[in-house]
Amino acid sequence: MIIGTRGSELALWQARHIQARLGGEQAGVALQIIKTSGDKLLEIPLQQQTDKGFFTKELEVALADHRVDLAVHSLKDLPTQMPPGLVLSAIPVRADVHDLLLVRKEAVDLSRKLPIRAGSRVGTASMRRMALLKHVAPDVLPTFLRGNVPTRLNKAISGEMQAVILARAGLARLGLDTADLAVFDLNPDLWLPAAAQGALGIQARGDDPAVLAKLALLRDANTTQAVELERGLLRQLEGGCHAAFGAHATPIAGSDGWQLLAGLEDAAGNWRSVAVRGPVETLVLAAYAQLIAEPFPEASRTAQGLFEAQSWYAPARAWS
Repeated sequence: MIIGTRGSELALWQARHIQARLGGEQAGVALQIIKTSGDKLLEIPLQQQTDKGFFTKELEVALADHRVDLAVHSLKDLPTQMPPGLVLSAIPVRADVHDLLLVRKEAVDLSRKLPIRAGSRVGTASMRRMALLKHVAPDVLPTFLRGNVPTRLNKAISGEMQAVILARAGLARLGLDTADLAVFDLNPDLWLPAAAQGALGIQARGDDPAVLAKLALLRDANTTQAVELERGLLRQLEGGCHAAFGAHATPIAGSDGWQLLAGLEDAAGNWRSVAVRGPVETLVLAAYAQLIAEPFPEASRTAQGLFEAQSWYAPARAWS
């Protein structure tokens, strides 16, 4: 089997992880690096590109053309609609879902909702993160930032930015050194992650039963259910990189029900967040109805207020 992958350090870690799960090189599992539009056009803000497969399209073409047998993606980058003939064949156990705020130590201010002083430049390329910054810390300066994970981290270490926001999963997978910075876990109930953040998506051809059978062994049921809820709501909203949207689905302990937290920036620039609980069959449409309702339902505002009684951050837990 040949695994198609992007060539960044993080993409290669992810592909090698799946390669090892499938038996490694000794089992005949090889990697092929394919450069995507997202790797080539590093100066374009994500919200200015129109192709929802900015980081995935070329991998999907190679898969459809039988040049590779499967493709490993960061699932948050993968469009919710599959091209004809391709399927999302497996979603393994998810890593941590939340974002990290990494701050130069002289810019830390623990008295604020986010622990960063007013006027600080905060690097991100995500519309979701920019919208949340505007909502939680309107006096900081969101600053466009693209590049791979080490490049973005170094923007804060070098002092070009006072802080950057990155997904914890990527930093942990690469084992990057953050000792020069103050690092904070952002509460995923409030600072909502991207749909499917921390999860890998393995794409294959729907007519390749031998590959599909092997990939089925990598599937994690809880992770699959969670990201299906998050991506299902994203599909309803027709989001992707063009929408400031976050979601976080978790099972409710002691029951068969799930909780789906979701938020988006509305046309007026306000951040709306909702919390719905119940059987999985009802959650996506219930959350969608509340998010787009005019006026915004009182129950949703109440839920938002209850969640915001929590802290937005905590000192980051260590990773190995």
